[in-house]
Amino acid sequence: MVSQLGAPSGKGFFSAKTKPNPMNIRTLDRKITELQLDGYVLYAASSQDANLYYLTDFLAEAPFLFLRTGGQSLLVVSSMERARAIRSSTADQVRSREEFQRDSHELEGDRATVDLFVSVLKEYHVKHLGVDAAFPIILADALRSDGYELHPISGSIERLRSIKTARELGHMTTVQRASEKAFASALATLRRSEIIGDTLRYEGQVLTSERLKAIIGCSLINDGCTSKDVIASSGYDSALPHLTGSGAIKAHSAIVLDIFPQSIESRYHADMSRTVLRGDAPRELAEMFTAVQEAQELAIQRIRPGISGAEVHLAVADHFEESGFHTDLEKGSGFIHTTGHGLGLEVHELPFLSKRGGVLGKGNVVTVEPGLYYPSIGGVRLEDAVVITHNGNRNITKVKKEFVI
Repeated sequence: MVSQLGAPSGKGFFSAKTKPNPMNIRTLDRKITELQLDGYVLYAASSQDANLYYLTDFLAEAPFLFLRTGGQSLLVVSSMERARAIRSSTADQVRSREEFQRDSHELEGDRATVDLFVSVLKEYHVKHLGVDAAFPIILADALRSDGYELHPISGSIERLRSIKTARELGHMTTVQRASEKAFASALATLRRSEIIGDTLRYEGQVLTSERLKAIIGCSLINDGCTSKDVIASSGYDSALPHLTGSGAIKAHSAIVLDIFPQSIESRYHADMSRTVLRGDAPRELAEMFTAVQEAQELAIQRIRPGISGAEVHLAVADHFEESGFHTDLEKGSGFIHTTGHGLGLEVHELPFLSKRGGVLGKGNVVTVEPGLYYPSIGGVRLEDAVVITHNGNRNITKVKKEFVI
């Protein structure tokens, strides 16, 4: 049942100065009403929880409490963080943990967190609450034992996040341009490298995966981005899609560069892959590159509102089979991953271009990254990011695709 909130404990629940929400949070409010809940609650560190950051615009390394009830948002943070949260978050009200812990004998640990929740939920008359799948089980068990009813609302915030606003698209485009600059730096290094047998030498030393990744990483940092990892694999290593690469970069073989940074300021991601080759291209690799490029073009042509991710993925898989590139999942050869995934505050989010991918809609941003991998030959992957428009899509990746460099 939805609570009718008054002013708890004689305090005004929400300040007169209401900040704009970064999203259409009314969808969440409708879900709360539909399920006859009193509110929705999250407890996490927003630096690690994309849903919480999305709902609050407040970045913190320590866990804090978010409550949505009566069409308004409340944050409960440490007293040290309250002023910062008031300034930077989109919450209607920010209060300190200490306000709710004055009568608590425990100020740290799981019991203290449970006591905090009970104090907040009592003050705002919330008994039936929605939580997401990542809600801590220790908290859930303790609250249920205290008589609270918890109802998982799986996927609701993730679906909201999948529809990007113009502001979000601007953030993502900025990160994409940083990715392209970083790729250009790596490409320039490869072009200037000298072919010695089956290895490359740059500035008198063997060019390694580690050095390429450092060049990419430094460029990203200079543009205000960070990346948990970068893929720069070559030779037979390129046949393992998520192997980041190590050791000497091989000449006359595939070099897969996959860059997926996050903006330090906006928290949004980009994701881009290119496969290049320095030297003489074996026929098998050249044919793989052509097939992958054709598959990507085919997929991008199909992406529009109303089509399912499954349809796009199946079209790519059929193209590879019809082109003579067969897949054996047990051997890890052929087209062994999905066609793409959503992109935003997380590098992998809704929607997906996969066997069970759902219907795509305007505002979705998805990667399109078909690939072919054969352990005895190497791998080829090309990846762009596209935003779905009212009647098709727009590619936000501007780096051309060339194989032999």
